[in-house]
Amino acid sequence: MPPSGSSGPSIQKRLRNLAFSRSASGSPGKATPQSAFDNDQDYDFKLKHVTEIGKDRPLKDRVESLLAATKQISRCSSSTVLAILCAAGDLFDATANLDTRKAGFNFLTKAAKNGDLDRITRAKAFECIIKPTDVSCLAGQISAIDVLTDHGTNASAFQPHVTDFVSGLLSECFLAADRSRCEMRSSSSISDEQHNLETVWTILEQLIIRDADGVEEIRACQLLNTLTAICKRTTAPSDLDHAMAVIGAFTARTKVPNESLDALINLLCRTSYASKKHRPETQSCLDNVLAHSDRPVAMEVLLRNLSQISDESTSIKELRGSLLQLEHIYESNGVGANPGPPIPELVQALKDVATVDHGDRNQNQATLILSLNAIAAIIRNKAVIQSLIDDDWNCMNGVVEMVAKAADTAITNELHHDVTPASPIYLFAQCMEIRSDVEGIVQALQHICRGLSELYFRLTFEKQTLVVNLLLFLGNVAEPDTLSVVINYMEEHRIVFSPNENWLAHVAIFVDRGFLDIKKHPLYRAKVLDLISKVYDSVSGDPGVADKFGQQFAKLMKKATAGSSLALINQLTDLVCKFLLDARLPTFDLLLAALVDLAVHQGSTKSISPVSAVLEDRANTTSVRLIGSFMDCLPNQTLKAKKIYESLVAIAKDRKASTEVRLNPIQLLARLRCASDGVLQVINIPDSLGLASILSKRQTANGTSGGTAPSSRASEETSRSRSDRNSGFVGSSRDDVRSRPQSAVGESTDVPYLAWTYPTFQGSLTNPLKVSATPGTGSVTIDLSSWLELVLDVIENGSDWEIYSYILIHLPSQLTNVSLFANNIPQIERLHDLVVHQLQKGKFLEPPASTDLRKGHVALCLYQTLTVIIGYSGWFLPQKMWETVHTFLIGISQWSQTIKCCIHALALCCHELPRAVDRCLSLILTKMSQIITQSQFAIDILEFLTRLSRIPAAHQSIGEEPLRTIFGICIRHLHHSREMRQIATDSAKLSSPFSSKRCSNVSGNAGFPSDSSPTSSGEKELPEYVYALAYQVITHWFLAIPIQDRSKHVGWIAKNLAWKDKFGEEIVEEQSQVTLDMMHRTAFLDLGETVRPSIPTEKEKNMIKKMYLVGMSVITIETDSTTGLTYITKRQASGTTNATYQPCIAPLPAHHVGAQGPATTTSSSTVPSIVPQHALLQLSSTISPMPIPIQPIVLPDDGTPEKAIRGIDLIATVDSYKAGVIYVASGQKQEKEILGNTAGSKVFDSFLAGLGTRVVLQGATFNTCGLDKVSNMDGMHTVAWRDRVTEIIFHVPSMMPNSEDDPQCTNKKKHTGNDFVNIIFNESGLPFQFDTFPSALNYMNIVIIPEKVLARPRSSPSSAENSGSDGVESSYFFQVQVLCAPFLPEISAAATAKVVSASALPSYVRQLALNAHLFSLVWSERGQGEEFISSWRSRLRHIRKLRERYANTGNSANVGYPEMGTAEDRGGARSYVEGDDWKGTLAMGGLAEQGQFLMSLDFTRWT
Repeated sequence: MPPSGSSGPSIQKRLRNLAFSRSASGSPGKATPQSAFDNDQDYDFKLKHVTEIGKDRPLKDRVESLLAATKQISRCSSSTVLAILCAAGDLFDATANLDTRKAGFNFLTKAAKNGDLDRITRAKAFECIIKPTDVSCLAGQISAIDVLTDHGTNASAFQPHVTDFVSGLLSECFLAADRSRCEMRSSSSISDEQHNLETVWTILEQLIIRDADGVEEIRACQLLNTLTAICKRTTAPSDLDHAMAVIGAFTARTKVPNESLDALINLLCRTSYASKKHRPETQSCLDNVLAHSDRPVAMEVLLRNLSQISDESTSIKELRGSLLQLEHIYESNGVGANPGPPIPELVQALKDVATVDHGDRNQNQATLILSLNAIAAIIRNKAVIQSLIDDDWNCMNGVVEMVAKAADTAITNELHHDVTPASPIYLFAQCMEIRSDVEGIVQALQHICRGLSELYFRLTFEKQTLVVNLLLFLGNVAEPDTLSVVINYMEEHRIVFSPNENWLAHVAIFVDRGFLDIKKHPLYRAKVLDLISKVYDSVSGDPGVADKFGQQFAKLMKKATAGSSLALINQLTDLVCKFLLDARLPTFDLLLAALVDLAVHQGSTKSISPVSAVLEDRANTTSVRLIGSFMDCLPNQTLKAKKIYESLVAIAKDRKASTEVRLNPIQLLARLRCASDGVLQVINIPDSLGLASILSKRQTANGTSGGTAPSSRASEETSRSRSDRNSGFVGSSRDDVRSRPQSAVGESTDVPYLAWTYPTFQGSLTNPLKVSATPGTGSVTIDLSSWLELVLDVIENGSDWEIYSYILIHLPSQLTNVSLFANNIPQIERLHDLVVHQLQKGKFLEPPASTDLRKGHVALCLYQTLTVIIGYSGWFLPQKMWETVHTFLIGISQWSQTIKCCIHALALCCHELPRAVDRCLSLILTKMSQIITQSQFAIDILEFLTRLSRIPAAHQSIGEEPLRTIFGICIRHLHHSREMRQIATDSAKLSSPFSSKRCSNVSGNAGFPSDSSPTSSGEKELPEYVYALAYQVITHWFLAIPIQDRSKHVGWIAKNLAWKDKFGEEIVEEQSQVTLDMMHRTAFLDLGETVRPSIPTEKEKNMIKKMYLVGMSVITIETDSTTGLTYITKRQASGTTNATYQPCIAPLPAHHVGAQGPATTTSSSTVPSIVPQHALLQLSSTISPMPIPIQPIVLPDDGTPEKAIRGIDLIATVDSYKAGVIYVASGQKQEKEILGNTAGSKVFDSFLAGLGTRVVLQGATFNTCGLDKVSNMDGMHTVAWRDRVTEIIFHVPSMMPNSEDDPQCTNKKKHTGNDFVNIIFNESGLPFQFDTFPSALNYMNIVIIPEKVLARPRSSPSSAENSGSDGVESSYFFQVQVLCAPFLPEISAAATAKVVSASALPSYVRQLALNAHLFSLVWSERGQGEEFISSWRSRLRHIRKLRERYANTGNSANVGYPEMGTAEDRGGARSYVEGDDWKGTLAMGGLAEQGQFLMSLDFTRWT
């Protein structure tokens, strides 16, 4: 206390300091805690301040003491606080001055924070707080009560007075805050009055939440009235927030007095409409009112709001809020067990509200929307459904009127024709149109439709009819699921089905009102079409009905498609196509014209606008449906099919149409085929996958199509298609992919667009694709010249790249079906001339830059086409054929992509056009010699040369220079193959076994057809096969040379057969040795095989036999010691030569010593003895010295050499091949039934006759390759063929007998199942599956499909040999294709199908079989890490074994004969071996070895 007489700070200043201190220390509830007084301190504090604050002290001192106590009161005990409150009680009275009261409320606020106050102290504090005071102390009063009750959460000790007190504060605080807001409109700060109001709202809400039941009814009414008044007056959103929170808390916990229901519900309705934010709260409050209060009274208030309508804005808000609340109540099924007013009464009230005119259209629509939503909620409320069902539905008239008003309809008296008032859909038959487009109204009508549809199945027929008519009326806004009840009604009650008397009229109504109305939902329109389709299906087959439906739809096609979605167009065209099938021709023509018009004119746009895109889609889908109709008509309605075909060609020709629209019919046209019986078919074309890969028409690894080279994924897909191993054309699973094409040829984009790709694109045709006309359905002929004219136009004049590429890829496959185009030879000839011209001039369409393709890729497709046209050569003039061959030569040198295809084509030309090949042979060989450095084409070139050598007509005029070119090509490839084999051998030594490496690399190339994908790596070049082929070519061509010219080529060939190994030594490998042996044996002999004559039994005792090893041959000399007749057998690697030698002995003269009588007594006087050595010396030696290394080796007579010689004789002097020839009769596809055939067709027999010679098996002396030669178990005959080098035996199951003990034909299967190659003559009419004959050894199938052509060529194509037939098969052509096992690369010249004439077929197929078998032999050995050994090499090895055994044995003078072998075998060590210089001296016309002259003269040492 300040000293007496001093003047301390004033009370006002003390209060300000106290307020600042409170502010600095934080909020009241967060004051810095102070330690409590101990008992002594507390007692002293209480004694001091109770004394100083006592009423007997001056007011100023009392106030100062109270202010001082305020600072420390939180540290005091509850009794101390109570004592001070009692002492200062008068300081809180209204009679006290303002500063005193403020000091008192500050003390109360500070004291209330003391958490140790007991109940009595808290009650005393509350008593002090609620003492009446004026507004100036309102803040202190509020602060104190807020702290004392802990924001209203701890006030149970003060109830019910605290709620009354706070409610009273609410009005005062609101008025003060409202005035403050008006004064501070331009300020963003919050005034103290607003802060006080916020605090009171918080306290009140918490008080209601915790003790709403404690509020007396009268106090509750006052509170609700206060809240209602505040909500009406306030402009602050926060006030409305707090008020709704308080009302929500109150209604959730206690009953609302009836006196306040009216005002409260009106408040809730008004707020619900006025504030979307508070709409959920108001709805929740009303739910609480209905749950805890008098529900009927509350519902009556809502209904009264609907009936008491005024123009005041407040009333309008309450009206619309009532509608919202009604919608909420019924929508949430909130009416409970007591639904409130009767439904008719409620509906009538809603109808009255809907008709209110507010003087503004938008206002009227707003009220109408709310009324409709309420109706929808009532209809869908589960609690009132039963009463609604039981009602007489007079109330529904009000609903209909509301709907009519909402729909803003125009209703006229115009009725649909033929519909009577008795019709259940008479109302729908009127011309009504819903014109309203207000979103809220549309949604409300949809809700009503949804509710009625949910009721539908529980209603009577009459009520269902009313619902259906109403739904039909609202069809353009009703949802598709809602309208499904309409479809159900029509189906269940057969309204639109026959035999309903008005069914056709009802169908017409549905078309006009249901489908043609584009305002109706697309899904509903689709359901209508689906219903009409079902109706038609119920009467399909009736041409009259089809005509009626068809004529109606033909007229409305344009109107129906306008504004329709693509799905609807699809559905509509599907339906029209049904009519198309059944309608008579006049109606058919109308429908077809409508469809074509839709496809052609709507698709005639190149724009990329949204509208043009829609038109294009419609045109595209129409063309797709036309294709389907063609396929449906083709089996039995060929005249209709022909008309559709002509329309499709017209669409495909329309250059104004988009790419995709044209592409659809082109897909179909490219898949047309003619079966063997002349019936048209539509089938798939998997054999175009190879070309599709080349032109990037394959799906890439990431699932998209691109313009780059085929990816590994593409290869895998092709491999997978090859794993089916099908010949002909079979279906594959592909999805129907549609997308938009690029707009211009050559347009460059980052990601090139492809309208069609494999394998994902199937196009417009569905599986199964094979559809054909039924034989006997009519003689209508479809003229394919129009399709060929389109093809000619596209190829000649160019087109969109997608169309151009599609035709290029698929045309070759289609042309293989010769019978399809046999009547269109003029177009085929024009096509030939056009392709030849374009390829010769290089003038054809180049691919767009975006595709990453080259011109050579396009040329490849054109060459594929030209290759197939070779089969048509019989219809062309010879001059054209020369041009064809010349064009293929251009492809060899012009584009790298076409080399392989052109070589394969020339191989076919050797059989079909031998004269043209002969004429161009020099140029052909020159071109091939120019690409010998490109080793990836080695196989193709060598196979071609092998084939050419066996066709004399194709090389009649060959000269020495072309022959040298051929041998040069072979030598070059031999050198390269040696290098590749050496690399492979070295790699195998350093890494994994060769066989596993081989298997892993082949699969990567398996997917590419022979004609289109050249290989490049060493693995893919197959050096072993190239090696075998090169030697085979040398052999064949050497034998093909006239005998007088052969010797001219021996020196050059021999010189180049040697090569240097890695040690630099010249080597002549085994195959070269046997080739030299062949030339040695045949250079001056062309008489063929020799045979040893039989020796009469009586002469055998006089025969003396001697055997020698002379060089690399075994010579056996058998001499008749009495006559001198000598039989000489010379066994070489390449064959055995038999000859006879006999000295011409003259009779001895009579005077000859030892003569028996005169010389003239007999011509057969005594003959001197003779032994085999004489013949050897006479034929091979003179007295000239013979070097030891080349002296003959005498073989002992102990029988051992004879065993070795018999082993040589068991090895054929030709390479023995084998192949199965299997006939597949019509309809056969199972192995058992195919192998069970015991005869083939006439054309098959003709083919066999040309394939080889019919030979007898029993007692056969040749190698029958496993066929029985004893008991005719495998038949009496087979077919075989042989030349100087090769022999092939054909295993023909149809020539083998069947056995009852062998129903599975396993005896036949043991032959064909072990053949690497099978020739399948497939007349089944079905695609041949590679796995038809399961076998691990079947590597290749050569599939032949015969086609009979009624129009024969003007002249038979020239061929190298005649087929041996009677000419009947000259009307046949054949598709030939080689199918490989999945693990093999496709290297055959017929990997893609070729067309072959009957006369050329046997030789062409035979050569395919020979090459395939040789390849299979090489492959099988290579897969085991071995090398293929020919029969000649096997014989050579036997001879070498004899030399190794009998040289240096002491049986002859050749004790120093060098060892056999090469430097490499000895690791490079140098020794006395073949190839070294032989040191000797020339003497007596011979060569005597140095130091061995006398021994060299002793010829008896080696005889």
